[in-house]
Amino acid sequence: MDEGVLGLIAAAVIGAILLGVLLLQPPTVYIAKPLPDEILSVPARVVLKGLPEGAEVGARLRDARGRVLAEKALVFREGRATGLLYFDLPTASTGYLEVFSLGGGKVLARIPVRFAGERGTWVRVFFLDSGGKLFPAVRRISATPRVATEAVRALLAGPTLPEERAGIWTAAPAGTELLAISIAASTAHVVLSVPDPQAPALDLFASQLERTLTQFPTISRVEIRYVRP
Repeated sequence: MDEGVLGLIAAAVIGAILLGVLLLQPPTVYIAKPLPDEILSVPARVVLKGLPEGAEVGARLRDARGRVLAEKALVFREGRATGLLYFDLPTASTGYLEVFSLGGGKVLARIPVRFAGERGTWVRVFFLDSGGKLFPAVRRISATPRVATEAVRALLAGPTLPEERAGIWTAAPAGTELLAISIAASTAHVVLSVPDPQAPALDLFASQLERTLTQFPTISRVEIRYVRP
């Protein structure tokens, strides 16, 4: 066979092999936020990109001494996965944000971060256990006069990964957002954006929200209004 023809065949074979290798390689996840060495306050907002729709990974904050401060499962929707990490007090001023596979725990991406020197304050947020009963979880939030607002945001951030694995869940529909909250005459007026204001799960979520807010002595009653996005 002509050497030129052999060369073309060899090039085609090599090209096909390289294409197959590329196709077999899994997509790469990368951390869009926070940036490397960014100073994190609680909660830390995490934005991931690079994986297909519906892919689920874990995000973990560790301090430099290896202590796990927070772990949360994140799901890719419309090209990215986002979430808030309410993390414990670090034992060092620096640490890492890791993205890992939920199956085997393999670290897929990792960046160094720093922690703001804030102590913050602790509140309870109420999720649901496997039997549908209210379950109190503790969250650290930034020190703020708007503690009720931050407690609701922590509630909407959902359970941590260890809590989910223990059967803890939330009835808040995916995509629920806090639009406004005001307190007058011991009543908290809350406006939430939800995909379906008639969703049956909102009755359960209302109990979570009411219990979370009435932990504060200035609130004895909660009125909720749901609106579409």
